[in-house]
Amino acid sequence: MTASAVVDRVQLGDHVCWAHDDERDARDAVTRFTATGLRLGHKVICFTDTFAPAVVRANLEDAGVPTQTAVAVGQLRIVPAMESYVRHLRGGRLAIGAMLESLAGEVARAQREGYPGLRLVGDMTWVARTGTGLDDLTRYEAQANRFFLDRRVAGMCLYDRRLFPPERLRAVGAAHPATIGPYADREWTPLLRAYRTADPPGLRLVGEADQSNRDAFAAVLGVLTGQGVAGRPAVLDLSGLSFADVRAATALVRADRAATAGLRLVGCRPALNRLLGLVRESESAEWTA
Repeated sequence: MTASAVVDRVQLGDHVCWAHDDERDARDAVTRFTATGLRLGHKVICFTDTFAPAVVRANLEDAGVPTQTAVAVGQLRIVPAMESYVRHLRGGRLAIGAMLESLAGEVARAQREGYPGLRLVGDMTWVARTGTGLDDLTRYEAQANRFFLDRRVAGMCLYDRRLFPPERLRAVGAAHPATIGPYADREWTPLLRAYRTADPPGLRLVGEADQSNRDAFAAVLGVLTGQGVAGRPAVLDLSGLSFADVRAATALVRADRAATAGLRLVGCRPALNRLLGLVRESESAEWTA
């Protein structure tokens, strides 16, 4: 399956880790993701590092995508990642709060400007050059998931396998609901999708939660804290969650305890319901020990 075909399966609401080992695959993915966004009327911001902004724009033009008007009106922005990310470094540490505020500002601005969606491309090769710590990076990526729950934003974070050893890439991938690459299966869909619901207030989860997206899953559940209305628990719709491992079940139990009015789980499959019961028993035993 080509890079272009895989990229076309990324939708608003998806935050994916694109793991590649070839500049051509990265170039094709960025070009396709951006071109699709412009065609759909989305705002697109590319934070580029491997390629200069002029090269990214030239790639789009070569692919038959006119950029002059999109750039002129602000629908398309192509900026060096070093200018955007590295300004949030403080003594070698990422200022995660400031980065998240900046991201929130971009999301709000796109909505004010009337765009139906915002597409973000983040070329993360700058991480290897700046020596940014893995803990800071994964915390930022995990906490950024909250901005995708309303299905107004799609994000593709590019990680070069040649710069990120397997253990680091696995950790980074776990902060994203899904990790993909140019050679994904033709039937690929994001492993986990999470959508905010308004009536009743809560979340709907679709897919699977396991070791590969554990930090993203925990971060998504974290938004439910305090979300209940008038003392009523927030609703977590699990009818679309086909699998959850023990760690995910533990995260669900702890989110229930942390939420102001608890959580009301609906659509919980029998196997997961039994697993949650075992986890609750285990956690209760630890508390009383």
